[in-house]
Amino acid sequence: MVGPDAAPRAYDDRMSSDDTTYTDSLLALGELVAEHGIRVVVSDLDGVLRVFDASLWDELDAMTGTPDGTSFRAVLGHPYLDDVVRGRGTHARWRELAAEQLVGAGSDPAAAREAVDRWAGTPAVVDQRVRTMLLHLRAAGTAVFVLTNGTDRVPEELAALGLEDVVGEDGRFLLNTADLGAAKPDPEAFARAKARIGRVLGEEIPPERIAFLDDSPRHVEAAARCGWHAVLHRASGTERAAPRLP
Repeated sequence: MVGPDAAPRAYDDRMSSDDTTYTDSLLALGELVAEHGIRVVVSDLDGVLRVFDASLWDELDAMTGTPDGTSFRAVLGHPYLDDVVRGRGTHARWRELAAEQLVGAGSDPAAAREAVDRWAGTPAVVDQRVRTMLLHLRAAGTAVFVLTNGTDRVPEELAALGLEDVVGEDGRFLLNTADLGAAKPDPEAFARAKARIGRVLGEEIPPERIAFLDDSPRHVEAAARCGWHAVLHRASGTERAAPRLP
């Protein structure tokens, strides 16, 4: 067993004790909490607790008559998203700009607007394995927060999914970068998230007592550089993994 004062590091859920077999990221998270004196667990939202069907992008490309990958780049690849997740822009304006980019890529304007509305209105699914794990950890005495590169719509989206049991009825356990003003993987995002955690709990939590779960290798590595223990989460295999920009 590794002692609680072991140096924080990033954990890839593919690695087991013999470095040859796959283990589950949730199991790795549980082991971290048990073996490292973890006081706080911070989970990512999208791709971890909340998942989307990535086949939607193919449908949107067909709707707009654009090449494969065009809709994904117009929405999640739009540079304005960097402002949105830092609280300098709105979800509504992001949708407008995404539709404009689809038109620039050759889509009919009406089809572009319809595609963006289709994307924005498509419901997500809660990964119940992750939800159960987070609630179990909280019930056992570990503080649980959700840190997301989010938008001004995140609170209402989580309410629609019934995730108040995870983020709190008043959202106190939600760390939305649109509110923090800094986004992952920026070190400032982790610093501001840690400060918010301290204010909610009424005490400062040392970084080595925080465990982080995220599906982005860049975010996991950034958290580890900030002194947090971090686990790379991977889809369970029941859903198609969403494509990522470089």
